[in-house]
Amino acid sequence: MPIAQFEREVLRLLAANRHPGSFVGGATVLLNAPQSPRASRDVDYFHDSVENVARSVSQDVATLQTAGYTVELTGRHDVFQRAVVSREDNLTKIEWVCDSAFRFFPVEQDPEMGWRLNFWDAATNKVLALAGRSKIRRLVDVVHLHEHHLHLGALAWAAAGKDPGLSPEAIISWAKRNAVYQPEELAQLEMERPISLRELKERWFEAARAALELIEQLPPDEVGCLYLNSDGQPICPVPKSSEFHQLIRHYGREKGAWPRLLRE
Repeated sequence: MPIAQFEREVLRLLAANRHPGSFVGGATVLLNAPQSPRASRDVDYFHDSVENVARSVSQDVATLQTAGYTVELTGRHDVFQRAVVSREDNLTKIEWVCDSAFRFFPVEQDPEMGWRLNFWDAATNKVLALAGRSKIRRLVDVVHLHEHHLHLGALAWAAAGKDPGLSPEAIISWAKRNAVYQPEELAQLEMERPISLRELKERWFEAARAALELIEQLPPDEVGCLYLNSDGQPICPVPKSSEFHQLIRHYGREKGAWPRLLRE
């Protein structure tokens, strides 16, 4: 299920205001594909500095109002600003936030969004967010990432590099401990297909079990990296395989970097 039409209109309108210091992040990056598990009903803009947050809010609000949208600003802080944006019968939420510049990859230009966070940085951020504050939409996204994009163990292993205060095991353990939901919370999501809370929890606990099993096998001195293949794509490592030592260990850094690929 792709991004909803109204949110896509807002993203296109504000794309010209984006730059490497103000870019789309969050679930919008993860749920852009048609096969996504749920619809995203808000837009998140990330910034590397407080100054960029204030500048983007002012510019984006002006752009929206000029185009005929109604903008109601709420929750004003130096590092965070929220707005409810509406036009006719459509409504969405925009959040502008100041976020760490520590990333695995640089931000990327996007034909519809202007600039956006790299998919794998959005994925590792999502895993950290689930461990920090449990929301059922985050659980849906993480289960989908594990089943369709990259093993949860590999994501948690890399995510620990973004928060040195958390081990990969702690990320999974906190996420498991916080995974307490009611069916009504799941019913509020606009899902691609119906799913019961029991099925979602079963898939989540299986993902968490497999993640801890993988983490236990990985070398402790390599914690915090994404394992990339020869094409520079993150993959699930198989520690006991003959190919394991050939994988690229890609670590995060300020503003991210593309891996150096060596071709024979």
